[in-house]
Amino acid sequence: MLALARDEAFRTLLEPHRRAITLHCYRMLGSLHDAEDVAQESLTRAWQRLGQLKSGSATQAWLYKIATNACLDLVKSRRRRVLPWLHGAAASPETPQGPPAHERFWMEPAPDALLEVPDDPKRGPDAQASMRESISLAFITALQFLSPRQRAALLLVDVLRWGPREVADLLETSVVSVSSLLQRARKNMEARPPEEISPPEPSENGELLRRYIQAWESGDLDAFIALLAEDARLSMPPQPEWYEGRESIRRFLAGVLAAEPRRYRLLPLRANGERAVAVYRRPITSSSAYEPAAITVLSFRAGRVSEMIRFTSPTLFPLFGLPPRA
Repeated sequence: MLALARDEAFRTLLEPHRRAITLHCYRMLGSLHDAEDVAQESLTRAWQRLGQLKSGSATQAWLYKIATNACLDLVKSRRRRVLPWLHGAAASPETPQGPPAHERFWMEPAPDALLEVPDDPKRGPDAQASMRESISLAFITALQFLSPRQRAALLLVDVLRWGPREVADLLETSVVSVSSLLQRARKNMEARPPEEISPPEPSENGELLRRYIQAWESGDLDAFIALLAEDARLSMPPQPEWYEGRESIRRFLAGVLAAEPRRYRLLPLRANGERAVAVYRRPITSSSAYEPAAITVLSFRAGRVSEMIRFTSPTLFPLFGLPPRA
């Protein structure tokens, strides 16, 4: 009975904050896998130290402190996560791809469901728009170029709307130090090129997404290329190579499809505030089920597909609540 009572207490006191803490960790770390792990670790630590909690109303702030410090400890031992086009120049379609880089080097996408945070009392009436901007891949990537403490201060004040005194208490520093961290963080964010920090225009074009899916599933390369902007960009973490321009992407994909013909099935979803697709594939010669291949986050501009970030990591599928077969 005691164990059941403890489990129920965990569910009612700590579990309701899991999504908010996971979202905060994702912004800090740029990795959905790491965010899930740190959020779970933070909830476990909180449960083990429950006697230190002064009041139930302070639960969320206490959890944010535990999770933020766990994130700060983790990033000390990790390289910052980036996207391929921030790592090197565009590749030539005719040059063979090298080995994939370690997955811990790359950004990861996150499902829009992570934005459904019902227990944040600081969200104002314009919260939904600002929340989506604060989970865009552009914003999350730009955050990774800040120092860890600058990152924490910026997120707590500018995104979560904490006061400087609250942040100072969380970081165990002074209000003056928090103000300095914020000033440097904002200056560093403003210094980045606008295209690196500004989210793409809203991608509500369902018809364009439908045509994108149809072109992939039918294997019609010409129809697919016709959907792209002239300066479209394709990247495929963990591969470091990326391709820029409609013609470059055409030549690369023509080579891939000729070397390894496959059938594809795509499921629409949303990730990081954008349209996205879950990509399942199987060899043409096989009659087995389609297996997880990648999650592709799309950006649209002026009725064209302007960017495709294909995260080739099947381990993301369960974190998005996606089926193991299609």
